[in-house]
Amino acid sequence: MRKISIILISAAVFAGSGYGAEFRFGKGSFSVESNILGTSQKIEDSITTYSLVEEHKNIFGSRLFYSYNITYLSSSKEQKAIDLYNTAIDPTPGYQPVMEYELQGLDAQVDIGLDILKNENGYLGISGLAGISLPYIKNYNSDNNNNTTTGYLPDSKTKIKTYRLGISLKTAYRIYLRIELFGFASYAYQTGNVKNDAWGIDSSVNGTYLTAGGGVKLYLVDRKVKLWIIPLSPKLYLTLGYKYDRWTVNNVKINNLALTVREDDLTITDSYAFTGIGYSF
Repeated sequence: MRKISIILISAAVFAGSGYGAEFRFGKGSFSVESNILGTSQKIEDSITTYSLVEEHKNIFGSRLFYSYNITYLSSSKEQKAIDLYNTAIDPTPGYQPVMEYELQGLDAQVDIGLDILKNENGYLGISGLAGISLPYIKNYNSDNNNNTTTGYLPDSKTKIKTYRLGISLKTAYRIYLRIELFGFASYAYQTGNVKNDAWGIDSSVNGTYLTAGGGVKLYLVDRKVKLWIIPLSPKLYLTLGYKYDRWTVNNVKINNLALTVREDDLTITDSYAFTGIGYSF
């Protein structure tokens, strides 16, 4: 699965450099839920995203299409109390350590599919997808944490690496001249590992991935020409939209005496508004 993901994602980037690409900037929020991070509370704060996207591109005017999305995300730091701290190893009265968390990483997906419905006003397509997710969660001790805490729970990264296969649905409809509405949804099975050597986390995991969203596209340039027998449609456009992602992996194990938890699921969600500029041929 890893080789399939890397090959298809590389092919998408190569194809996009010649046929078109959209550059997106997004702002929104994220949350991480898992007891293995030492807190039973949601870790949540603001997030910024940078994406290289091709939402839907037909191959030489046929019903076959490809799409891709490569996104880097970075969050603000969120402070949480380690309420799952094992006081048996540190019975200091009234002491509860505090940790700061930060989410960063890369997610990439490529789709290859077929338009079930297609005309000059829009399309409805279904595709197979392959993807890879490489987020990581940084943790930092607060200045008030004692030496016992920093020894068992040092500053470190919890690295998540998953590969996925699934299906997508994509649609768009031209509502007025150069204004188009578009939407998308994907669901996939994913497998991989979660690792943080400093905290004693090392698990092979399985789970699911879900994304959905949509927006509006405004074409500044929209033409149709032929280069010999090859139809081309040069376009320049702006987009405004919204995207939601949810990664879930199950049964992540942790072996750390400083915490009272030994296993839990891990769920990362984000939702953000984005704006973009793109071109296509």
